[in-house]
Amino acid sequence: MNFTIRKKLMAGFLGVIILLGMISAISYVQLLHIDNAYSDLVGRRTAILIQAKEIQNYASRENGSLRGALLQEEGASDTLAEMIAGLDGAIRSASDLAQRAETKDTLSQLASLNGEFKQEADKVLALLRTDPTAAKEQFVEKTSPIAVQIRDLADRIVESQSSSMDEGSKENSKLVDDVIRTVLTLSAISLILAVGIALLISRVIARPILALADGAERIASGDLTQPDIRAKNRDEIARLATAFNLMKAKLRQLIGEVGMNTGQVAATSEELAASAEQTSRATEQISAAIQEVAEGSSVQVSSVTAAAEAADEISKGMAQAAASIQRVAALNTDANEKADDGHQVVSRAIEQMERIGNAVTEASEVVYALSGKSKAIKQIAETIAGLSAQTNILSLNAAIEATRAGEHGLGFAVVAREVRRLAEQSSEAAGQVQELVLEIQKEADTAVGSMDAGASVVIEGIELVNRSGTSFSLISGAVEQAAAESQAVASIVEQVNASAQRMLQMMENVAHIAEQSAANMQNVAASSEEQNAAMEEVSASAEALSQMAQELQEAIGHFKV
Repeated sequence: MNFTIRKKLMAGFLGVIILLGMISAISYVQLLHIDNAYSDLVGRRTAILIQAKEIQNYASRENGSLRGALLQEEGASDTLAEMIAGLDGAIRSASDLAQRAETKDTLSQLASLNGEFKQEADKVLALLRTDPTAAKEQFVEKTSPIAVQIRDLADRIVESQSSSMDEGSKENSKLVDDVIRTVLTLSAISLILAVGIALLISRVIARPILALADGAERIASGDLTQPDIRAKNRDEIARLATAFNLMKAKLRQLIGEVGMNTGQVAATSEELAASAEQTSRATEQISAAIQEVAEGSSVQVSSVTAAAEAADEISKGMAQAAASIQRVAALNTDANEKADDGHQVVSRAIEQMERIGNAVTEASEVVYALSGKSKAIKQIAETIAGLSAQTNILSLNAAIEATRAGEHGLGFAVVAREVRRLAEQSSEAAGQVQELVLEIQKEADTAVGSMDAGASVVIEGIELVNRSGTSFSLISGAVEQAAAESQAVASIVEQVNASAQRMLQMMENVAHIAEQSAANMQNVAASSEEQNAAMEEVSASAEALSQMAQELQEAIGHFKV
């Protein structure tokens, strides 16, 4: 299975996203845990404490109401009934909220004692109508001890709930500290892993691309002796390296063949020039010795035959040169196609890197959204702090009103103090939540910075791939130039071949004329002049061919094979 660049990048960014998702999920669960703990502390336990205060207040007032009835105060009996009923209601409310078995047992004892107190109080009130002295004795001996037990149990419940509130506050503080440590630890681990993933991916992608860019620059400078580039991974870069190595081998082979063929063309053109010069001298001798043509006709025929054979050899050499040039042109076309393929691969790599940049931008937007959510949590915490401050003010007002109420407001004053203390604890907890949100925002900002760094790495990768594309363009231009030079040489070779064919035909005419020279001397002279002109054309064509071969050798001499 080929692990392509796309899969590598997707795996890296998916890992970072999973880490961020884990941190967010853990933070959310921990915050829910904290919220539940504070809800239990502020809601249920506070309600139990308030009911305990009510029990304490009713227990104190019902004994006072019975004492007032003994003193025959007006309405004391009705107040006593209300206090007993109120105490029963407070005990039932506290029992519904209580969860610990110890608290439930204490409340059950209170309910039982309150029932006994009611029975004894009814007896005291009944005796009060017939025997006030016996009623007072009954109150002191039976009813008052029960009231003392009720107050003691009520005090015990208040102390127990106060202690439970303190323990809950400490547990919540410890829970907040644990959450902070957990989030910080996970954030640090995620940051380290994200940086490691980014470095690994950038190294895997950038190193072979740099090697390809360096190899392309060396080829552009004419060095074809460099070793093949080896890619360890089986991805698009490995395919690009394979195509690059194949292109380099084909180009080296092409340059070698072109160099060898141009050498042959140069040698053949020199031979052609020498043959043309010899033929020209022979023609001049024929013109000078036209009066002696009858005696030397046999020698002339031999010379013309040799010239025809040389022209035939020249024609065959030109045909071979033309075939070699055609092979050079075909190799140029193949090399140009390979360069175009490499350029297309680089273009696809550029598109892939741009998609990576878009993915990094989307990941940054997600982190920005998380930062916005943390700001909303901070605003909620500020709202809680404001409500705590208002609750504190209300508790102060309640304490003032309880002070004005005197002894009857003592219980309400105690409740006001507890409410104030709870408001202060809520304010402190809201402050701790704000600090936690600030830490989360800092970590989110750090994650955004990491994403920006990843985007910078992607931009650098795009620049490197663009450089590779430029190098491929230079190589393609050089190959096209070599192809153009090969086409020019092929055209010249065709011209020389045509001239050689004409020269061969002329040699045959000269031979025929030489055989008939005795009969027609004027025709021999005219043929000699035409032959001389043809040789001059052949000589000029040979010089042009030699110059073109030299220029082609200079062009391919730029490359080292």
